[in-house]
Amino acid sequence: MREDLLGKSGGKTDHNDMLSTEYCIEWQQPLTDRTTLEVDNTSFEGVLHNNLSNKKRQGSGFSPLILKSYPGTNLYRDDAVGINFEHIFNGAKEQYDISMFTPRQDPCHLKQVRENRYELHWPSKGSKWGMEARMVYDLSKEARVDLVFECTPTVDLYSQRFVAMMWASYMHCTYDRKIHFWGTEGDRTGWIAFGEGTGKDFEVGTVSYTVVENLPYEEEAQTLNLIEHPKKKFITPFYYGLIDGDHNLETINDKLLYLVLFDQTDPIRFAMWNFFTDETGDPDPHSPAWDWQYVIRDPEVGQSYGYRARVVVKPFKGTKQIWEEYHRWGEDLGVELPERSVKK
Repeated sequence: MREDLLGKSGGKTDHNDMLSTEYCIEWQQPLTDRTTLEVDNTSFEGVLHNNLSNKKRQGSGFSPLILKSYPGTNLYRDDAVGINFEHIFNGAKEQYDISMFTPRQDPCHLKQVRENRYELHWPSKGSKWGMEARMVYDLSKEARVDLVFECTPTVDLYSQRFVAMMWASYMHCTYDRKIHFWGTEGDRTGWIAFGEGTGKDFEVGTVSYTVVENLPYEEEAQTLNLIEHPKKKFITPFYYGLIDGDHNLETINDKLLYLVLFDQTDPIRFAMWNFFTDETGDPDPHSPAWDWQYVIRDPEVGQSYGYRARVVVKPFKGTKQIWEEYHRWGEDLGVELPERSVKK
């Protein structure tokens, strides 16, 4: 395994390949279970929680996470959470009652496994889905949070031949609710915005990869996060949005890039929701949820699956910067990622 310990490229994994005891190399501190852990590196400071310590703010993840160049301004809402393992769902009516919020309710364990690396572990024994799962949060690189997720189904609950998992980040003081990605909208290929509209009439939901089939579902299943947008699809596995750095929308020259990159295409889906309201009672366009999903098709009991992702937060310098970050991500992974294409 390479020293950066990112693991191999997504999909099925060999035992302990993506999440290895090698994460503990050179780390001399005892790996004790914690309810919270303070994070502090050259770029970020904040607190990583398990489900118990952050129960009032919607479960495990970052609350807060602060970019040090803007002290005191949380990237995520103070009453919510960022990079939170939120849902597992399968398109079956029999599992309707457990298709929302179970990863927030199931027991999970938080540990520091190395300097600037932290792990959340959901044992299958406490999971309503019987899903063994781990997420490593790696803050060892400047202005980046690298993520490694691995899971193993231990019970066959997948009559629709898939399981989907979802992560949520409730953003604080974005320029608007939209996420942007390179993809298609009908016959057009290029930069696509998702979340367009005003007032209470705007896009929400899920965006899938351009060539994958839509997920099947039963009529009485929980479908809120399942149904894909019919026209907007992504080509390259990343999306970005823009944040106001000092949380004062009247100031200028403080626009931050919030970029989320993935190591694969077919299993990944982007999502955008907007539940929090402003003083007028309308959905607050500056507090969207910028989310993503990971889908396993034809899951096998006892087989491990996983993906890797990176969140980049830094001053925004235009779309050329985004492609540079995307190519750097591919180089760091050691894999060939899709290039942008334009229909003739």
